[in-house]
Amino acid sequence: MEEPGRELLDRAMRRACGAPLRSGNRLELLRDGPATYDSWLAAIEGARRWVHLENYIFSDDGVGRRFAEALSRKAREGVAVRVLYDWFGCLDVRSSFWEGLRRAGVEACPVNAPSLREPRDLLPRDHRKLLAVDGEYASVGGVCLSEGWLERSPKTGLPYRDTCVAVRGPAVADAERAFAGVWDLFARRPLPPEERPGPGEVPGAGEVAARVVAQEPGRARMLRALELLLASVRERVWISDPYFLGSPVLTQALVSAAADGVDVRLLLPATNDLPWIGALSRIGYRPLLEAGVRIFEYGGPMMHAKTHVADSFHSRVGSTNLNFSGLLANWEADLLAEDAGFAARMEEMFEEDFSNAREILLHRGRRPRPQRPMSRSERRDRRRTMRRVRRGSGGTASRIGEEALHSATFSPASYERRVKGALSAGLLALSVLGARHPRLISWPLAAAGAAAGVLGLLRALRGGGP
Repeated sequence: MEEPGRELLDRAMRRACGAPLRSGNRLELLRDGPATYDSWLAAIEGARRWVHLENYIFSDDGVGRRFAEALSRKAREGVAVRVLYDWFGCLDVRSSFWEGLRRAGVEACPVNAPSLREPRDLLPRDHRKLLAVDGEYASVGGVCLSEGWLERSPKTGLPYRDTCVAVRGPAVADAERAFAGVWDLFARRPLPPEERPGPGEVPGAGEVAARVVAQEPGRARMLRALELLLASVRERVWISDPYFLGSPVLTQALVSAAADGVDVRLLLPATNDLPWIGALSRIGYRPLLEAGVRIFEYGGPMMHAKTHVADSFHSRVGSTNLNFSGLLANWEADLLAEDAGFAARMEEMFEEDFSNAREILLHRGRRPRPQRPMSRSERRDRRRTMRRVRRGSGGTASRIGEEALHSATFSPASYERRVKGALSAGLLALSVLGARHPRLISWPLAAAGAAAGVLGLLRALRGGGP
């Protein structure tokens, strides 16, 4: 893109997502859980003043306890250690786990826990995966603290795929500011001024220009950034996402780019750790495929990365899923880089993932079928692997895309018929049940309405809440 075009896009991005472009950064691409954990633990170990950790899932398992020990050790050394964890994402974590951190001196704060004293909307979640240390190091991406991110498929050998990025340079200040915004909202006292470095206080560490987009409920910052990118992209845009449920605006932007000759590709999971989202995502394949968007399904346990690369220059690594929750309702954090060298590393990563995926194609006539069914021993191995994954990492994350590397075994037309049939049957059954036993339907609706009314009244009396 010519310089005037870049300047125009930069101004539009800055206004749309409230994220200034910072020059002078050094970025490190962290592929998958093991590489991310190594980088994060090294940064925590080297902390001298503070550690700010914000994560949707912080499990009480081998990975979670490893981080808990590292954080506790730094707190005992006198380093200020502050942790934000999502109340819903950590619902299955025992209170004794957090009490152990607090006894060691770690300030651990849940985000958006339900409360009648301070009623808040329960829908927004703190879905960020963010680490910031001493105003010198920051990292964002999609990796949670759980053993699920260490899984590999026993059949294909492919890993649970995710991506983070480590940052050194002025963009670190924006990651720190994002953490401070949520901490001030939910912690008992605001973050101290000395733990809020400005961009001018963080020295340059490289030559990459990057911005940190701090998504907040209702702001739609990443959605607007994606709209601008898709409106300006010229040659290609490759996107990975685990729970793709494109809004009409985003879907139209993808379709329009593909119709204009842009190489638009979506990299999605073949087997989703949230099966119902995977089912809804596939319902939307047909209009994208008909417009020329290419869709690939990754053959490992899960494709959990939220990334894109466009025109060998623009890149994104973050936590925002391309669905309603990610784009509109949650707290998220994404890094957008404008650099040819970093984009080249992103494209290399995408190319490898495409080689480990099946492409979904529209077929006419004969329905595509798997090359061979799974054997009894393979089904047994699959169930055994699924049981090893803890609840906090997504339950069924280890399911295997058994034919993902060989052929497109998914038929959009037949899939749409099955899903529509299932939804219609469910609606019919619910209607019959309501007609036969109306109290089974009316009482839950009345209870939900009463709860919403009480919370709304309390909020009005208290002046609105955050």
